[in-house]
Amino acid sequence: MSMNVPLVELEPQWIVSTDEGLRHVDSLEEAEGIMFLCPKCYLANGGAVGTHAVICWSPNAPASVPPGPGRWTMSGTDYGDLTLMPSVQITSGCMWHGFVKDGEATL
Repeated sequence: MSMNVPLVELEPQWIVSTDEGLRHVDSLEEAEGIMFLCPKCYLANGGAVGTHAVICWSPNAPASVPPGPGRWTMSGTDYGDLTLMPSVQITSGCMWHGFVKDGEATL
């Protein structure tokens, strides 16, 4: 059974990498990536408490910026219609593997 979680529920934030760490920006056009709550853990925990974040960088992010080496093509205009390609796979911890498509994260 497949379940989808609207990305807007996962507290998404557009991000860029700076020498001081992550900085939040206002739009996809400005962003080098996106950070959002893990949909698998969000559902398991019944919300944000105890749920870790997922970071997905676009090819515009420097290759040296962790996590890596993965980079995602980001299409859409905002959180409500964002699609990331390819799929997202966490390789430790909860091991979530899913898609962000048309503003929804799949399990």
